[in-house]
Amino acid sequence: MAGLFIVHSSIGQSAPNIKSLEVAEERMFQQIKYPTSSAYLMQEAMPDFFSINADGTAQTLSKAIADSARMKMFAAASYKFFDRQYRVYGNVGIVNGRCQSYMGELYVVEFLYTAVFVNDRGKWKYASWQGTISKDSPPPPPMPKG
Repeated sequence: MAGLFIVHSSIGQSAPNIKSLEVAEERMFQQIKYPTSSAYLMQEAMPDFFSINADGTAQTLSKAIADSARMKMFAAASYKFFDRQYRVYGNVGIVNGRCQSYMGELYVVEFLYTAVFVNDRGKWKYASWQGTISKDSPPPPPMPKG
């Protein structure tokens, strides 16, 4: 990806664990969009998944699966990721990053995020999301009502 900057924290972490976490995060961003979002969440999210979104909404796994309006909006945009940091502590992987979202050529929002994954029997499962609008962001468009 263009503009990708990755920092690997080194305290007690192995390169294979970090690499597999990077792959899990990339898969999440590819699959979390409509129409693949529901199947992805059902198969690859923890049962107690929880998100806090930049627009102030919170979602459990069942609410996230049902929110096709938000997932359609995500699918309509393109993204530029940067300032990513990957950390692994035992079976918990934490990713922090920044992302700019575009609709066509129009830059619509920049958000900061934390994605948490849990390694369940050798596979990273999506456990939690928190996003917030960056202070450097243009005013975001309204989120769809789901």
